[in-house]
Amino acid sequence: MDWKKLTFGKYKILRIQSAVRDAAWQLLRMNMKGKPLQDKYNMLVEHLEKENYSENARIQVTNYVNALRRAGMVKPKNG
Repeated sequence: MDWKKLTFGKYKILRIQSAVRDAAWQLLRMNMKGKPLQDKYNMLVEHLEKENYSENARIQVTNYVNALRRAGMVKPKNG
């Protein structure tokens, strides 16, 4: 899993807050809870593809991956 492919830069907090409020994104986040990392990775890729790599989708996924990093679930050297 190349987590670097799922990060798209840095965003301002207000822009992140706006993007992650989306109800469909919140449902996806809930569905990922408790899933193995491989499943989460696949679900994030599917989300990006479904949303045609929209700016909101890139922000949502980047924010989620960064949260996984902060939680120690994804090591920086692995992405």
